[in-house]
Amino acid sequence: MVVHGDVAGTEGVRRALCDWMDWMGFVDAGKMACLDRYIGYYHPYATSHDELDTDLELHEEVRNVARAVVNAGKERRTGNLSRRDATLRAPRQK
Repeated sequence: MVVHGDVAGTEGVRRALCDWMDWMGFVDAGKMACLDRYIGYYHPYATSHDELDTDLELHEEVRNVARAVVNAGKERRTGNLSRRDATLRAPRQK
């Protein structure tokens, strides 16, 4: 999950989306799989793409998010990644 913005709200949006995905039963791919960043913080929108293009650290952070998701997918397919609550039953079924 990568959320970006230019002024405010990225952390809240990331948390909301990650919480929603957790509620839907998605398996967490780890700490490195969620990222929120500001691009062109309080700068004109017209130049934010230039700032994005030159922010090589952000590029690598986004790659790490993708790598974490790929690694989790591989582990899930081989049976090495599981939900810790997979054997529990919710007392309030929908």
